Amino acid sequence: MYKFYLISFDISDDKIRRKVVKILEANATRVQKSVFEAWLNEKEYVKVKSTIDSLIDPLCDSVRYYLFCKNCIDNIQVSGIGQYINYEDLIIV
Repeated sequence: MYKFYLISFDISDDKIRRKVVKILEANATRVQKSVFEAWLNEKEYVKVKSTIDSLIDPLCDSVRYYLFCKNCIDNIQVSGIGQYINYEDLIIV
């Protein structure tokens, strides 16, 4: 079952930040410079999170993973450039 995540980061080291971006670009949609939206199943989420966690310095870097419920997803609004990508075929819990 797929779930909707918003993933944001603040990473100080350029090399590590580029690695994290590559991981997220392969698994999510970039919606702002350091913000990604992703439809992931549990296995994919654990893999993405554990890979990123192994790269960052927990003393100076921050990565946040927000899980959205169905009601929250229905209330996403976008102002300005960009658009929310709705995946109607996915099952949301």
